[in-house]
Amino acid sequence: MAANKFIISQQRKNCIGCGSCCMYSPDCWKINDQDGKADLIGGVQKGTVVVAEVGMEYLEENKKVASACPMQIIKLNK
Repeated sequence: MAANKFIISQQRKNCIGCGSCCMYSPDCWKINDQDGKADLIGGVQKGTVVVAEVGMEYLEENKKVASACPMQIIKLNK
């Protein structure tokens, strides 16, 4: 992984679709029109989680995303 990127992981199956992720980071998250759950833009399914490598310019807003998620299903890793 590049030094100027970090990893977001999401346990999408546990998402309740509250939209807080989209509110804090609309460039990284969107609500899926079909099932109402949050999609991690550019995310790839890896086992039970969806992961995406994201530029560091999105780190601070995604820290807010992770803490605001009522299901606590979003994790950040450098």
